Amino acid sequence: MSAISFSGNTNLGMIRTNNEDAFVVQNIWDEHHVLAVAIDGVGGYEGGEVAAAIAQKCIVEYLEKYSNGERHELLKQAVIYANNTIHEERKLQPQFDRMSCVLTAILVEEEARRINMAHVGDTRLYEYNEGFIHKLSHDHSLVGYREEIGDLTEEEAMAHPQRNIISRDLGSAHWEEDTKEVEVNTFPLQPSSILLLCSDGLCDMITSVQMKEILAENISLEEKVQALIDSANVAGGKDNVTVVLVQTEFPYESSPVHVQLEVTKTPASSVDKPSQTSTKKGEDKKPLTPKKTSRSASSGGKRTSAKSTSVAKKSSAFTLTTLFSILITAVIVALGIGYYLGGSTGSNTFPEVFPPVKIVDSAKVDSIVVARTLQMNDSIKMQNDSITTLNDSITRIQTRIDAVKKLVSQSE
Repeated sequence: MSAISFSGNTNLGMIRTNNEDAFVVQNIWDEHHVLAVAIDGVGGYEGGEVAAAIAQKCIVEYLEKYSNGERHELLKQAVIYANNTIHEERKLQPQFDRMSCVLTAILVEEEARRINMAHVGDTRLYEYNEGFIHKLSHDHSLVGYREEIGDLTEEEAMAHPQRNIISRDLGSAHWEEDTKEVEVNTFPLQPSSILLLCSDGLCDMITSVQMKEILAENISLEEKVQALIDSANVAGGKDNVTVVLVQTEFPYESSPVHVQLEVTKTPASSVDKPSQTSTKKGEDKKPLTPKKTSRSASSGGKRTSAKSTSVAKKSSAFTLTTLFSILITAVIVALGIGYYLGGSTGSNTFPEVFPPVKIVDSAKVDSIVVARTLQMNDSIKMQNDSITTLNDSITRIQTRIDAVKKLVSQSE
C-alpha cells in the first residue's frame, strides 16, 4: 500500500469569467509513483485555457508512453513535448497564435524517496514539513527574482504591478531536447510532509505564512485544498486558483535521508575538544607525545635564553614564510578576478544570474531593460565588493609582514 496521498482542485476565482487553469494529480506507472502538475494559461490572449489543456494532456500522454530512464529527464522531456505541441498548434489555429501557459510539475518516487521537478514560469512548488514551509521552485519573472534576492518582501512582490510579467512560458518557441528553458531539480522526499503546487491565483492572494497555517490544520487533505482556495477568494480572488497537494505518510525513521543523518552524526564532544591523535594527509597517524623538557629546565639561564632566541627566530621565519605564501596566493586571486572582469579582450563579462527575458507581451519592453540593468548593477556591485575585500586583506597581510620583519631584525 502506498504511503502517499494526494488531492487537487481548481476554481474560477471571484473576477474571471473563464478558468484558464488546469491540473494533474494521479499515480503514474504504479502506486509508488505520483505525477502532480499545476498549469496556468497565460492571460491577455485568446487560448490560455487551450494551451493549459494541451499541456495537461501531453504530459500524461508522454509519461504513460515512456517509463524507462532517469525520472527527472523523463519529466523534462514531457514538458518539452507539451511546449512543442502548443507551439505547433499555434500555427494551425491562427485565432490562438499567441496562446501559452506556465506550469510546475513533479514526479514523486516513493521507494527512492525523491521529488523530481520540472518548472516553467510563475506557478510554484512549496514543501511543508515540521511546521515550516519552503518554496522549492524559482519564479521566472523579474518581480519573483527580486523577491528571492531580498530586494522585495513577499507582500511587496504580491502587490507589485509587474508581478505577472513572466520571462518563460510554454508555446512561444520550439524547444530542443537539451533546452535550458525548463528548470529541472530533484529534492529528497521528506517523511510526514506536504508538497503544494499552485497557480499564482493562490500565491498572489495569500502569503506563505497563511498557507502554512492552513496546511498545519488537523483536517483532511481535500479540506486543506478547499481551505486554500477559499482563502484566496476571500482575499479577492482576482485570478483562477489551482491547488494540488501531495502528502507523505511514511514514518520518519524509514526515510533514507534520516538514516544518513543518523549515521554521519558526530558527538559534540569530539568536535569541541582537540583529539589526542593527529593525522596529516599522506602521513601515518601517530600519537602526540610531549617533548622532553627536563634537561632544558635544569640548564643554566644563559643556555635557556639562547635556545629561546633560536626558537623565536625559527618561529618568526616560519611565520614570515607563511605570510609571504598568503600574499602570493592573494595576488594570484586578484589576477584571476582581473582576468574574469576584463578577459583577454578587456571587455566586462558577467554570469547570467537572471535568465534571458522573453516577454510574452511585446509592449513590456521597458521591463526587459529594467531586468538587464538590475542584473548588471548587481553583478558589478558583487565584483566591486570582492575586489575591495581582497585589497583590504592584502593590506592587512602586508602590515603583518612588516611587523614580522621588524621582529626578526630586532631578534638578530
